[in-house]
Amino acid sequence: MSDQRASRELFTIEQFVTLSAKINYQLSAHALRKPVLLSLLLGPTEVHTKDQEILLDAFDVLQTGYAEDRRRLGTPGILHPMRTTAMIARAVHEPTLMHLLGGLLHDKQEDLTETRLGSERWNEMQLHFGRLLDRLDCSSAEQLTRRIDVLSNHSETYEAYLGRILDHAYEMPDLLHVKLMDRLDNTFDIHLQHPGITKFNFYRAVFDMLFLPNFGGVTMGRFHFMPDAREGVMLLSQLFKDLIFLTLIRKEKLDTLDSTTRRLFIGLAVAGIREAQWLALEIFNTCITSVPNQREILLEVMQYCTQGGIEGVHLESRGGRLDGMLLSVFAAQIEGKRRELLTELFEDHERLALMVLTFIVVFASYINDPEYTVRGIGRDGMSAQ
Repeated sequence: MSDQRASRELFTIEQFVTLSAKINYQLSAHALRKPVLLSLLLGPTEVHTKDQEILLDAFDVLQTGYAEDRRRLGTPGILHPMRTTAMIARAVHEPTLMHLLGGLLHDKQEDLTETRLGSERWNEMQLHFGRLLDRLDCSSAEQLTRRIDVLSNHSETYEAYLGRILDHAYEMPDLLHVKLMDRLDNTFDIHLQHPGITKFNFYRAVFDMLFLPNFGGVTMGRFHFMPDAREGVMLLSQLFKDLIFLTLIRKEKLDTLDSTTRRLFIGLAVAGIREAQWLALEIFNTCITSVPNQREILLEVMQYCTQGGIEGVHLESRGGRLDGMLLSVFAAQIEGKRRELLTELFEDHERLALMVLTFIVVFASYINDPEYTVRGIGRDGMSAQ
């Protein structure tokens, strides 16, 4: 199963980190050579000369808009749309210009507002955006502005926002492709701060914990560390968002919209598995080092999953330590307390291990069972089953 899953992996952690580093190196050069950056982003994708000029105009929009702004983890703000586009160019067969512009500009309305940039920088950015639109014919310009609008969260709930993207999936399938790659980039982003685990076999470790009487425990070396609370909360948040997005796509049977969507759907599920595996191994390497305790946690997750725990959203009264968690996260999101709740979860190492292992089972179920879905997650939020 693991070999089959690896063959469906869109990007390994190493490939992602390498691509990110190359893009960041070009962006940090004293004199940015935009044609070189464009070549790096496009990779194997061939683009007509006219479209290359349009993409270079999009670079000007992003450069002016993001300037020296940083993301929450300290990486350049411009890196995320650049990296998302580079992955689209590598994962989508013959991506359209709208794929590439959607990747570059998908956060324009959310990140690059006049309030955040100030009037002077915002007006300069809009001049660059106007130049980009002038290069397009009227129909293409309208298509691009519509896509940017649909890809923007207008202070909606996350489920309603995703639902709006799904509403346009048949008309504009590239929107779904862009959003899946956006989720993939956000899922991997935490890993830029930490080394990967690809040389350590998660499934072998689980087997050894369960069956070897004298197993000495997980030993990952000196340079493996638990993410700090801020990073851990961000990773948990991304995994919850991935769960919601995969569930909504599957419920509306859009994972089979086309072969590209299917590949990206599976690729996002695999990425979720990889990140959850990494966190689980770090927990067993650093926080819960007793093999008997590890074995108890694994068996508890197995029992929870085989007895229907991953089939739907459940109330806490169901009795399992994970029951009620999805509802709690959803309620905390509505109340603006999600970070506080996820911080509490991250600091409760046993419960965190249970949740992370369950994520692995859920994402694997989306890969291996074409009928699997989580009941109780919908466009209107969550409800217990």
